[in-house]
Amino acid sequence: MIDNVLVVASEEDVEEVRALIKTLGLNPLRFLSLKSRGVTSSFYLSKSKLMELKDLITKYNVGKVYIYYELKPRHIINLMKELKVDIADKISLILEIFALHAGSKEAKLQIEMIRLRHELPLIKEWIRRAKLGELPGFLSSGGYATDAYYYNMRRRYAKIKKELIKLRERRRLERIKRSSRGYPQVAISGYTNAGKTTLFNVLTNESKPVGQGMFTTISPKVKGALINGRKVMFVDTVGFIRKVPADVIEAFYATLEEIVESNLSVMLLDSTEPPNVIIDKLKTSLDVMTKIGYLGKPLIVALNKIDAVGNDELMSKLEIVKEFLSNNYRWEWKVIPISALKLVNIDLLKELISKYLEYSASSY
Repeated sequence: MIDNVLVVASEEDVEEVRALIKTLGLNPLRFLSLKSRGVTSSFYLSKSKLMELKDLITKYNVGKVYIYYELKPRHIINLMKELKVDIADKISLILEIFALHAGSKEAKLQIEMIRLRHELPLIKEWIRRAKLGELPGFLSSGGYATDAYYYNMRRRYAKIKKELIKLRERRRLERIKRSSRGYPQVAISGYTNAGKTTLFNVLTNESKPVGQGMFTTISPKVKGALINGRKVMFVDTVGFIRKVPADVIEAFYATLEEIVESNLSVMLLDSTEPPNVIIDKLKTSLDVMTKIGYLGKPLIVALNKIDAVGNDELMSKLEIVKEFLSNNYRWEWKVIPISALKLVNIDLLKELISKYLEYSASSY
């Protein structure tokens, strides 16, 4: 475990990355904000930010720096060479957290696929520079053994991709089987750490582990439950984050596809957060839903954790969410306040789910 770490992020991402880092059990020495106009082509960071990092690394004996952006291979290599510490970008950080919660074979394959996809360009660039004499030999101080290593990684990537395609096909057949039996599917979606698994457990009488950490759900969980006498399949899905990297969406498409193929989505938001954060996370969630293809279907937005919010504050937040949806979601939607933990308005949510499933059955 690396004790001393630093984090570089934009001001708007600080709280998100703070929660992500906390999930890893790390307590960063400092969060450094980075303005977009300070970005450079060689190091991504500006010269002043680079010097600031250098001084802090020396002063506190820092072993790793997390930079919460999608860096190019040249940025990572230049930063490692200049700062002489491990550098992890946004995708690397997400992968570290995913690895903590990966239990199924599918989840592990998805994580390895993203890691290989992320590292291949980095290794290719390192090899190129090593052969030019700009960097030390790769893998050992003697020969490079680089080409074989690189192509082995590419073969492994291709193999994993084929396996994931098979798993995706199996999921598709399972959905067809459920649908042929007349079982509608409801996806529980939304921003990470909003209480999706808690609600899933309540609706299905399940006992899946929940936690305060980010991305506690990696593989989708599916279980049936009776709603007004009708069997409904509920799916607990992986959480969303702001500006989710394209590589993550592609690798987890088999998981996200469960949302796309659902008859209805219940999107959770944390009502204890400030209004601007709630709207920002709602916008992010809608952006991801649109990107993966959830279109033309009804949406229930559940403001969760209302047991910890005053009535006036809650009413204000409900109105803000409704106004945003009125301007940004073109199809049928409804907002409902709930507490999955305290079972507040769960029966009302079930009635709403039943209503929309009947609407869905008559419309599609």
